[in-house]
Amino acid sequence: MEQTTRFGTTPVVVLAVLAVIAALYLLKAILMPIALAMLLACILSPVTALLRRILPIGPTAAAVVLFLLTVLLGLYLASLAAENLMQATKTLPADVERLAGQASHRLTDMVRDKPYLRGILPEPRTIDQLGDANRTLLTEKLSYALVDLTYWVGQGLIVMILVLFLLAEGEMLSPKVTRFFAVGPGDGQTTERSLVNLTHQIRAYLIARTLINLALGIVFALALRLMGIKFAFGLGLFAALANFIPYVGQVLGGSLATLVTFGQSGDPGDAFIVTAIYLAVVTVEGYVVTPYVMGRSLDLNGTTVLIACLFWGFLWGLTGLVLAMPITVSLKLIFQSVPELNRWAELMSRDWQTPEVTKPLDEIPASTPRDCPDPAGSHVHHESEPVGRSL
Repeated sequence: MEQTTRFGTTPVVVLAVLAVIAALYLLKAILMPIALAMLLACILSPVTALLRRILPIGPTAAAVVLFLLTVLLGLYLASLAAENLMQATKTLPADVERLAGQASHRLTDMVRDKPYLRGILPEPRTIDQLGDANRTLLTEKLSYALVDLTYWVGQGLIVMILVLFLLAEGEMLSPKVTRFFAVGPGDGQTTERSLVNLTHQIRAYLIARTLINLALGIVFALALRLMGIKFAFGLGLFAALANFIPYVGQVLGGSLATLVTFGQSGDPGDAFIVTAIYLAVVTVEGYVVTPYVMGRSLDLNGTTVLIACLFWGFLWGLTGLVLAMPITVSLKLIFQSVPELNRWAELMSRDWQTPEVTKPLDEIPASTPRDCPDPAGSHVHHESEPVGRSL
């Protein structure tokens, strides 16, 4: 009967999982801003507490002040990004065309001097055509990026409004969430402690990850600025955002800076220096700073990381790739805090294991020596029986 029930519920579970995935995909226009707002509210809640300690204001006023400061900072960063995009629209297509022309001339000289390389090297005219096509494509993409920037500014404003309400009503929502997740009438304090601990762990991870990525972007942008590379701010910001994406993001962050540097100077040595600087910064971040700041308690194994990136990238696109690790780490922490879901946390992690549950002594069935005869057949004496004096 138990096997029948188990096999009967399996299709229901599969259908429920597919329904959740379909809902995440179809409602992404609503769920993505909510997910971003919840993560930002978790990161910014200590700032509102600090504002309340410094200024004699309530939670709503502190949330409004933080909202205004964040919006002003976001508009400033958006203006800098727009300026970099406009400069890139004017200069990058010309750099691509110039590099294509240089490559075509070099190929022409090599084929003229060494005719036996004609069947190995590509045709110079093909390089020219690729340069023209890439120049046109790059111009279109950069123009579309300016339009998309306006869209992202509007989406960011919507997200910040949600963050404003979450921070302003946090004290009111906290007891409601505790009562919602409390199983029994006497589980309120236990549930509250679990939720507070879980929130602190998620907040610590998000703040540490964000600060580390910002530091990486700032250091890389300063290095590019010292080398005289244009769009240093934009390239540093792109490297910081791309570092949220494991593996692929780090490759993209360094590749874009290398290509832009090579396009501006035309010197492979400058491109190599930029690549070396980026690799040095990423190596220090990955092997020194991140393990020291965050430890290894929140590590995910490589399989989980790749599956999470594929899953959220398919559902929510570029935003899903950026949110893949914060969402996955949050889910792992939730699984660790719920004993029934510990096995999923162990499956996702690299080192973490499900804690062993020891039964209390009163639950262990008592057995007397009379129930366990000696295998050798010898009689076992008990304390209640007289023991004969041996010679």
